[in-house]
Amino acid sequence: MSRPLKAGERLAKSDSRRRAGPTPPKRGGKPAPRKRPGLAGVAGGMFVRGLYRLALVGMVGGVLVGGGLFFYFSSGLPGVDRLRHYEPPLETRIYAENFRLIGALGTQHRIYVPYDRIPPLVADAFIAAEDKNFWTEPGIDPLAIVRAGVVDLTRIGSHERPLGASTITMQVVKNMLLDNRIDFTRKIKEAILAVRVNRAMSKKQILTLYLNEIFLGQDSWGVAAAAQAYFDKPLSQLTVAEAAMLGGLPKAPTNYNPFLHPKRARDRRDWVIGQMQADGFITAAQAREALAAPLVPKAAAGPASIPGAGYFVGAVETQLVRMFGRKTAMEGGLIVRTSLDPKLQAAATRAMRDRLVSYDHEFGVYHGPVGHIGAGELAAGWARALARQDTPKGLIASWRLGVVISETAQRARIGWLDGDSPSEAHTGTLTLAAIQWGRPMIHGRPGPLLRNMAQMLKPGDVIMIEPKPDKGGTVSLEQVPKVEGAMLSLDPQTGRVLAMVGGWSNRLSPYNRAIQAHRQPGSSVKPFDYLTAMQAGVQPDATILDAPFIQRLSDGQIYRPGNYENSFQGPVPVFYAIQESLNLATLHLVRRVGLPNVIANFKKFGVVKHAPLIYPAAIGALDTTLWRMVRGYAALDEYGRKVQPSLIDSVTAPDGHILYQAPDQSCANCMDGSAQQPPILNRPGARLANPDSVYQVIMMMRNVAEYGTGVPAVKGLKRPIAGKTGTTNNFNDAWFIGFVPQMVTGCWIGFDKPRDLGVNQTGGNVCGPAWNQYMKVALKNQPVIPFKPPPGITLHKVTFRDETVEEAFKPGQTPGAQSNPGLVADDPLNLGGAFANTTPSTGSHDFSPAPDGQTPSGGAPAPSGNVDKSLGGLY
Repeated sequence: MSRPLKAGERLAKSDSRRRAGPTPPKRGGKPAPRKRPGLAGVAGGMFVRGLYRLALVGMVGGVLVGGGLFFYFSSGLPGVDRLRHYEPPLETRIYAENFRLIGALGTQHRIYVPYDRIPPLVADAFIAAEDKNFWTEPGIDPLAIVRAGVVDLTRIGSHERPLGASTITMQVVKNMLLDNRIDFTRKIKEAILAVRVNRAMSKKQILTLYLNEIFLGQDSWGVAAAAQAYFDKPLSQLTVAEAAMLGGLPKAPTNYNPFLHPKRARDRRDWVIGQMQADGFITAAQAREALAAPLVPKAAAGPASIPGAGYFVGAVETQLVRMFGRKTAMEGGLIVRTSLDPKLQAAATRAMRDRLVSYDHEFGVYHGPVGHIGAGELAAGWARALARQDTPKGLIASWRLGVVISETAQRARIGWLDGDSPSEAHTGTLTLAAIQWGRPMIHGRPGPLLRNMAQMLKPGDVIMIEPKPDKGGTVSLEQVPKVEGAMLSLDPQTGRVLAMVGGWSNRLSPYNRAIQAHRQPGSSVKPFDYLTAMQAGVQPDATILDAPFIQRLSDGQIYRPGNYENSFQGPVPVFYAIQESLNLATLHLVRRVGLPNVIANFKKFGVVKHAPLIYPAAIGALDTTLWRMVRGYAALDEYGRKVQPSLIDSVTAPDGHILYQAPDQSCANCMDGSAQQPPILNRPGARLANPDSVYQVIMMMRNVAEYGTGVPAVKGLKRPIAGKTGTTNNFNDAWFIGFVPQMVTGCWIGFDKPRDLGVNQTGGNVCGPAWNQYMKVALKNQPVIPFKPPPGITLHKVTFRDETVEEAFKPGQTPGAQSNPGLVADDPLNLGGAFANTTPSTGSHDFSPAPDGQTPSGGAPAPSGNVDKSLGGLY
């Protein structure tokens, strides 16, 4: 029992809680003797303390070394903030008016998609293939790193590629923050940065960067671009099999490209499908269905699917660079909607190519084979040898590269491939009659007929052909023509360009002849001469003189042009002079109304920017472009309203906000007008001329198309059409520009280096058939719309030489009132001209004729100096 404590007595600890060690001495006493350890105990204690000290030093050293290494490898690493604000270079995508892709601009084919627009199926495919622990790991996978390290140690000296252990986060770091070197140092840096990125960004942000940045072959960066490149469909429409195929590409995009290595690609895709099932992303039934699916159901059609659209895309690119600068245009991810109509573009391209081939077969000569296969290769297997031949630029879709396998005097056996594989080989017959067009020219005319195939072709010759399966398996001999052409078609109400052909092939020559080629327009400028006369009050039936015209030019030369027929018809009415494109009558009219006024109209309507104040310019001896000419004719079609052709409807930034919207027509009474009232549309564009005067010219241009030089262009088009031909001196340039109320189309054909197109190759004969072929497609199912006369205009029948036409007369004008206003014929001294002693009839005037400073006064001595007949248009 415990005894009670006395006052002042200390509380003693129980034995069980006493400290180890000797018993403390009593106050004033000696300490109890300490028991000394044995020799073995001393040695054991020293060993333990040594181990402890060694471990402590090792830990400190490890920390110091590890810290030093960490400091060494982490110093100079790029900041993670670059990923937060990363803006990848995005290609600009150009669409037709129906949102069909026609082109893309940029250094990388990439379409950026935010996380909420990436289908989970696509994300799951990449995670299953590349990083199954992506959602839970800290940016690196330690187990994978250890496994890769062990395997790589066994491969030392084997020159085998190191086993990868990269997570998706590490791939983002490698692709966007580091270089692509594969070594120990870079892998450590990659791991350090991956951990930092994982802490700084969410998994969704990291995955979004990865799926938009990864290269997947076929010049595609990111999953959205790859979906279009491989399957020609948006990301949202991919199937399990298609998502799995894309998910298998990052490891080796070239090795697993389905177009290059279909077996490898299928094996890799099927492995990804298995991983997706094992990870629970898809069911067993979905996996079976995906494994049975074809590898690539549909290859991408691509931007080049619309024939000839390259010229239009090039023009759009030029405009985008001018509007936004090159960097934004090429890397800003702009979404550009254009005015191009794919159907009309294809029709225009076909019409122009058909016409150039037809002209080449009539006036051209065979240029020779594009290559040759030796006799040994031909005997060993012509298909394999042909497959190795380069495809020549300018070869169009319906043509093939063929080889002459054998021949007789009357025919040759031709072989060709339908693709790149020798297994797609075909043979056909080329007859002697089918190559006669290419026989040599002698003094500008085709030489004698060929008597033997060997005169033009030999076995082994690689040639361009067009198979004719509907003609007994025969083929035709083809070649890229030397002659070139351009076509431009637009909606005059809006100015939207519907089709543009800049030449035979944009791939062969990017030079856009619709915009860039400056050529002489010849008589196609004459409508603006006659508009000037109508503005001055001249009546359509007024008589002018088709007689010699002589003018001293500022350099002292004498200008004395002639008509196309080199004849003179005497007094003719104005409407007949433009209908038959009479040069001399036109020049007499220009002299009367004032050359400065005519040139002012050229500039006002945008036909030219600068024009010399000389008479040859009035009949087309000046430089302009098809773009400018069609713009001027569009203003005529709009009764004198300025029309600005446009290629771009809208430009949208990647985030969806509109950067540019083309000016559009507005409606004055659509909001508060009566339901019984038709909409009153206000269209942008200044008034360039009085509608009355323009309408008079339109009616005269209708006669050009129906009875005059433009007949070949409108054959079979049963509707009102106004137009004008143009043929320059020496037949170097052929033009036809025509319009209906809803469409203006212009055509030009010639050689890049100007030379003679051939005798009688006028604008109507050369350009007319191409214009006609295109417009038959463009106007099919379109309503027949007449040219409506402005208020106050009256239409009257007028007759000349048994030909009766309908012409427009302004208020106050009466048919026949100016039929013979006192004509005075020109003489060699230029004493006067048509209307010299008369004044125009009264009526609506746009301006008063100014005096013509180019007309010398009468009474001058007989002209001397050179007579220049070469300036100006012919027809």
